[in-house]
Amino acid sequence: MNNCLSFTLLYTSTILLLIMGFSPILYAQQLPLPPRANDAISGSAFKDQIASLSLEDRENQIYQQIINGNVPDFLRNLIPISFTETIQDSTYEVTYYAIPDYLAVGSDSDYFLMPMTPILAQKISNSLDFTLPTKQMVDQIWSHASVKLSPAPITASPQMTTIPVMWQHNLMVKDQRAPTLDDEPLGALVAGHKKDVIISNKIYGNSSRRVVIYGWHYQNGNPIQPVYSGHAETYADYSHGIRLVQDSVLINNQVHRITNILKDATLASLFSNEGMIRMPFYPKPEAEILKAPKVFGITSKDSTTAQIPVKQDSNINSFLVSVSLDGQTFLDPEPITAEPLLLTDLNSNEITYIKLQSISDSDTSDFSEVLGVAPAQSKNKILVVNGFDRATAGNTYDFIRQHGQALHANGYSFDSATNEAVSEQLISLNAYDVVHWILGTESTADETFSTKEQEIVKSYLQQGGSLMVSGAEIAWDLDNRGSYADRTFMQDYLKARYRYDAPDNKTATFYTAEPIEGSIFSSLSTITFDDGTKGSYGVSYPDVLTPANDAKTALIYSGTSSQQTAAVQFKGIFPDGSQPGKLVYFGFPFETIYPESARTEVMKQIMLFMESEATSISNNENDAAKKIVLAQNYPNPFNPITNINYTLSDAQHVVLAVFNSLGQEVAILEDSFKSSGTYTVSWSATQFSSGMYFYRLTTPKGSIARKMLLLK
Repeated sequence: MNNCLSFTLLYTSTILLLIMGFSPILYAQQLPLPPRANDAISGSAFKDQIASLSLEDRENQIYQQIINGNVPDFLRNLIPISFTETIQDSTYEVTYYAIPDYLAVGSDSDYFLMPMTPILAQKISNSLDFTLPTKQMVDQIWSHASVKLSPAPITASPQMTTIPVMWQHNLMVKDQRAPTLDDEPLGALVAGHKKDVIISNKIYGNSSRRVVIYGWHYQNGNPIQPVYSGHAETYADYSHGIRLVQDSVLINNQVHRITNILKDATLASLFSNEGMIRMPFYPKPEAEILKAPKVFGITSKDSTTAQIPVKQDSNINSFLVSVSLDGQTFLDPEPITAEPLLLTDLNSNEITYIKLQSISDSDTSDFSEVLGVAPAQSKNKILVVNGFDRATAGNTYDFIRQHGQALHANGYSFDSATNEAVSEQLISLNAYDVVHWILGTESTADETFSTKEQEIVKSYLQQGGSLMVSGAEIAWDLDNRGSYADRTFMQDYLKARYRYDAPDNKTATFYTAEPIEGSIFSSLSTITFDDGTKGSYGVSYPDVLTPANDAKTALIYSGTSSQQTAAVQFKGIFPDGSQPGKLVYFGFPFETIYPESARTEVMKQIMLFMESEATSISNNENDAAKKIVLAQNYPNPFNPITNINYTLSDAQHVVLAVFNSLGQEVAILEDSFKSSGTYTVSWSATQFSSGMYFYRLTTPKGSIARKMLLLK
């Protein structure tokens, strides 16, 4: 059988397998290229042919040579890379397949290991149903390699992106390879002689799209080149190599795609040590990737309906929405085209989570981050803002779950929005009494608070708003590395200064905080946050703060050499303000507090503080009543038991009573003299029908009333 016919049969069989739902990984582990023609140009002749071409023309020639089969035969048989990994008590047996050396043009005896831009590398990968490796995969391939060559750098110069220098390095590598050929002939897995062009979250940054490189390992396994994204996507020099990896992979004997696994929050760690990679590819040069929605929110319209305000660009026709009740398992996406975008028939006493996709005439975007809403009959007064956009290990873009669940467990309904929706004024902070701002490990590269966001937050606090913000790099970004305006915002409105990058300046060491006597958390014991093993992400650099401008320390890090502040609290009038506001600021991310019960209790204390005294929540209480605090019942809605918290600043007689929607008293829950402190009272509404009820706390110094909803 001649070579052309062999390839035709192989190609036809592969297509049939794909049509039948199988992957070619089950059939043959080979590069799906036609055989090399007898008259194909050699590597050295190809070097001469492209030496004087422009980059665009050169890469067009490279693509044509490779796609038509002008690659050495030793590259065609793929090498298995197998390993076992345990994730969340589940064991995964994994095998994927890589080409044995970097992509080359020419024959076995005369080949050119061909540096190229990531644009071309991705185009070739797409044509063959392959992918490029991640950093973690490069390390795996190096570990599996039977031939580990030493790096052979050439002195840096403007010429290192030219064909003559690329060819010079090609010859150097071939000289290194020659002594190993008797024991490890061509086709053995080789590593260590090039930097890999890799898949990474760093491809898509705040600036232009980048080429990301990594590797060139020494014999001891340490790479010369850490992950680096300093060059634009049109850059390639002599040291770059293109290692193709078959996109099909076997995981526990089931076929998957590596590029899909990289987008999976749970399984991405099989191939990536920088967390989930939402866009595991380089962009096409001829068209922009359709971006996932960034400017959107979800707000309660009534107890079973939510609205999704979203910015719609001119090239977007519609949106797909996926819905979840736990924020992790989502239903298949459904189109939403009506204006405004509405979700109906929601569960009134549950959180609903969503993620969106944009639809254009020719493309569907990746999924957005996850937002959530706990719908209520009346307008929600709490907004959760997700500002954690940094593509970093551990960012699963769904930390609304921890914040929302803690609020909901304490009986609060809430809306949520992206920070872009706030900065573009799609969502107004001033519509809410309390704002929770998630910043995770957002840092200087992505800006914790942009200039525009700072102005919006300042205005909100000046008008009496209440803000809870948490993140491990806020002080580092604003006060340590920021401008004068950043530092002023940090000290005047976040009420803290930067002290250390981590407790005692020791990274990945301290993961416990404890309350200060007299703080809003004084009733709690120690608070622990994640070291990377507790289900969220590791907090290696929790900011150490110094309270500023009348703020008080609320938490300190445990076990440090001196008292080092982990959180601050403040109540009062902010600079240029007209109404007293509130602030609680954590130097570590709230979502990393564990276990869940601890997060719930911390949130309870935050909300008791936010609702106390001079907030903008309307209860028509008189000034004297500000000596007492009546929290929202939890759960709310409820069936049939709910809990009510109240706090007294000093000893006094209290009456806590429940009224129906007609104003008739139906229960007295408390009628006695109480010392100062916080109390919890339960009410069982077993004998009452569904509907709206009111509860009122009355003391000699005033009264406060709130609503609650009984749903049976």
